[in-house]
Amino acid sequence: MLQITARKQLAKVRRQAKKRGRRVVRDHCGNFTVVSTHTEPPRPLLGLDHAPLWAIEQAILAPLPEPPPRRKPMARLSEPTPTVQAVTPAGMEAPAHAQAHHSFLSLVETLRTRGGAS
Repeated sequence: MLQITARKQLAKVRRQAKKRGRRVVRDHCGNFTVVSTHTEPPRPLLGLDHAPLWAIEQAILAPLPEPPPRRKPMARLSEPTPTVQAVTPAGMEAPAHAQAHHSFLSLVETLRTRGGAS
């Protein structure tokens, strides 16, 4: 049995489908198929192939879920820039890497005197 549909109803469904990236195509059996235009090659949607217009209308005109809210940009923590002193005082200690270097050299000298390293 051929399905008789109003042109206005079909036009409304097709317009809404076009907004969502779909096409509603009439097949030769009196039913319709929803084709996704976002895929290449365009393919019919699963479950909406050779379906009556009322089923396609329910699927197309169903409200879409709300889009997720945009993520707020995270505040970046900025480290304070170190200030460089123009004149270093004479009583200031050596930097940490110099102390580590000095302790390493003293370790090597200790091993050499004991005969452990050559």
